[in-house]
Amino acid sequence: MHELNEQTIVITGASSGIGAATARLLAERGARVVLGARREGKLKELCSTIRAAGGAAELVVTDMQQPDQVERLVDTAVDRFGRLDAVVNNAAMGTIRLIAEGRVDEWRATLETNVIGTLVACRAALRHMLPHGSGTILNVTSASAHEAWPYLAVYAASKAAVHTLSDGLRAEVGGRGVRVMTIEVHNVAGTDFASTFDPTVLPAAVQRWVDLGLLSRESPMIAADDVARAIAFQLSQPDPVSVHHVSVRSRAN
Repeated sequence: MHELNEQTIVITGASSGIGAATARLLAERGARVVLGARREGKLKELCSTIRAAGGAAELVVTDMQQPDQVERLVDTAVDRFGRLDAVVNNAAMGTIRLIAEGRVDEWRATLETNVIGTLVACRAALRHMLPHGSGTILNVTSASAHEAWPYLAVYAASKAAVHTLSDGLRAEVGGRGVRVMTIEVHNVAGTDFASTFDPTVLPAAVQRWVDLGLLSRESPMIAADDVARAIAFQLSQPDPVSVHHVSVRSRAN
């Protein structure tokens, strides 16, 4: 596995779940991590943990719906460490609701966070990567991007957009030295993703997913640390190797 030592890596959605697990693992492997999320207290706690273990970490409070904050997150990595090697676009949100009962404010927040926010982070990263002819952009997507998930259709559509725009971006910049990869996940334990789900809708949604075979109640969930190891594997490949797409899910899902 290629050494991550002294690589500077930006991680969005880093305050908990997959983002936090990835930050801890990459820092353990020698990367200098720059962490973005909305919850300053959680970011400070994570940075303290990483630094106490001998790692290098910086934080920038970042709302992915605010382009100037996303730009500042990426620029801070270069200002602080003098380089940018990778960006892991992990931040995402979603709500559960039938489209017939949909709310525009929820749709807008999901699309602005998951799609526009990711695009802004990619653009900001490319401003630093393209002049050097190197760098990696890794976008976290979802198994729902390729399946029909009722109640979760807008989130799924946002992740399908990220998958497709990643393919397009690869075609634009792959020949210029920048790798673009995706990792799709399914049913990960220990994240805050479902914290925005309407509890009055959730039971019906889960039952429908089970009925359609999209979710198995018997299958154990995967952990955020499992996804972090897969992300580290992708990032650790030596140039010009690119693991374009990875899918991480429990064996029975």
